[in-house]
Amino acid sequence: MFNTIIENFHIEKILSTLKNNIVYMIITGVVIALVSSIAGSYFSYANYRVDVSFYVYSNPDNVTNTGVNLSTSDITQANKLISSYVQVLRSSAFLSQVVDALPLEGYTVKKLQENISAKAVSDTAIFIVYVYDENPNNALTIANTITELAPTAVHDIVKAGGFTVLDAAKLPTSPIDSLHVYQIMLVGFAGGFALAFVFFLLKGMLDTTIKRIYEVEDIFTIPVLGQVPDVSSKKKGEENNNTDIILKDDSRFIVKEAYNDIRSNLLFGNGDEECQIYVVTSADALEGKTVNAYNMARSFAGIGKKVLLIDADMRSSILRTIAPNEHADGLADYLNGQLTAAPVISIDSNMDIVYSSENIKDRAELLSTQKWYDFIAQMQEKYDEIIIDMPCLGVYSDALNMVKTSAKYVIIIREGKTKFVRTKMIVRRIEELKGEIVGIIYNGISIKSKDYVFRNYKEEVKG
Repeated sequence: MFNTIIENFHIEKILSTLKNNIVYMIITGVVIALVSSIAGSYFSYANYRVDVSFYVYSNPDNVTNTGVNLSTSDITQANKLISSYVQVLRSSAFLSQVVDALPLEGYTVKKLQENISAKAVSDTAIFIVYVYDENPNNALTIANTITELAPTAVHDIVKAGGFTVLDAAKLPTSPIDSLHVYQIMLVGFAGGFALAFVFFLLKGMLDTTIKRIYEVEDIFTIPVLGQVPDVSSKKKGEENNNTDIILKDDSRFIVKEAYNDIRSNLLFGNGDEECQIYVVTSADALEGKTVNAYNMARSFAGIGKKVLLIDADMRSSILRTIAPNEHADGLADYLNGQLTAAPVISIDSNMDIVYSSENIKDRAELLSTQKWYDFIAQMQEKYDEIIIDMPCLGVYSDALNMVKTSAKYVIIIREGKTKFVRTKMIVRRIEELKGEIVGIIYNGISIKSKDYVFRNYKEEVKG
């Protein structure tokens, strides 16, 4: 799985995932936010704080004498009393008095101990008492009650020094700490959106279906011979048909150009052999190998090459639906010895076809016989190009028989259909046997795709 994610990782794929699933991500975020708002009503809070500061005197007589001048030693001695005073103010004995004096319900000594703290101000005779509560008025009431009771209660216990209020308690106008429902909703939305994004991203990274041509170029070092556009006239609810993509004299310009590119790239890569043999295969069914094999043959014939198309798919041949033939005899009849001569059917002056047999099915072992190899050798002497349509290599191994010849493999990949892990598998199988892969045909590319070379053809014509 990790290797699949690494191979499938591409910034364009991430952006495409975000673009294609943004609505679902937003909906997920909104749903989680709404659920969070319901749960948030139980978890939201606001905490208020009231401060009361006290000034400590080492001499209790100085508490009421505002005209006295305190020395440094007086402040130092007073500072030493602060820790004792703070302990008294947080003691159960003192807080019991506070609970009894409070005009409020529901407060206990334990609760006050949790909600009250105190801190000495460094190098001074000042300490501050903090009172926390979810209700600002209650916090103020508790602070005022402490202010009223503390001087007497502390003096009765400590028996030394004294203190007076420096800054009295004030009603707080805003919470010191809070968590509102809208904050919970925002976190819920962000979390839901992020979870949905991760889900769709992983789904996209684990989806090995090839949807863009850059995926082929990134994963394989095999050249792309050409792009065949999806020009089918299939409508919703109808079966797909190959009528529009079959190469004819009146085919659309973009179809003709697609196979002109493929033919040119194949001719450019030709070796010294006078007759080239091309084995057309794919990883799985419905990826367009038969149509492409037929169109390749038509394209070569169109420039005066003498071409033989062999339908060697003895398992699920569809060539007769593309180029009808009333004769049931075919390749298997010849290889099986029921025909003395190969059933070569002339389509036009430059193109012949050997069809798969309608009489004999599932006899793929005939493709590993010496008679098959002898037949190929004989045909090489008569034709400029031989194109062989063979079963899907991801399912059947028939096409591997051709590694014993000078044949070159052409692999068909269909946009939105082919999975790159399947194509990698058949490439590995061919290369392990030292077979030569001449290129990949990228089939079924959308004419609206930004990758399609003739995407702006119509606009260019109008301009």
